[in-house]
Amino acid sequence: MYKFRRATEAERREWRGGTHNIRGYGASEEDFALFLGKAMTVFGQPDEISNDWESMYSYLIIAEDEQGNEILLEVYHGPSGSAIGGKDGDDYKQASEELIQLILLAEPTDYEHESVYYDIPANVRYTVKGGKAYTESSFPEDMDPEDFM
Repeated sequence: MYKFRRATEAERREWRGGTHNIRGYGASEEDFALFLGKAMTVFGQPDEISNDWESMYSYLIIAEDEQGNEILLEVYHGPSGSAIGGKDGDDYKQASEELIQLILLAEPTDYEHESVYYDIPANVRYTVKGGKAYTESSFPEDMDPEDFM
């Protein structure tokens, strides 16, 4: 069983990246929107947030096991959506599963965030209000959204 906390400013400065997706979460834009709202309830505002849909937000989280060993996990929204990142190993997988469950049990914080999926390009707006997720996508006038579904 792990305890979770946000990485300190000093720990974030020392972090050099290099995690990979251990576990993705969600299959829809609504799932992605709710996941961020729930992460905000558990950990507050993200360490980083941007308008780029493929790197929308990031939290660096320290997971501490019962023996006091610490591992670094990243809760983020990347090219495939909401995910937990870390390094290889059973301890990382176990910690990421516990972290996902902690996040999923939370009531989502209300928020609104606009981003751009630059590959298409499409504007994507996530809104969470009263525990429900709402998403809107808008495409350039000369594009047919059905071409990307």
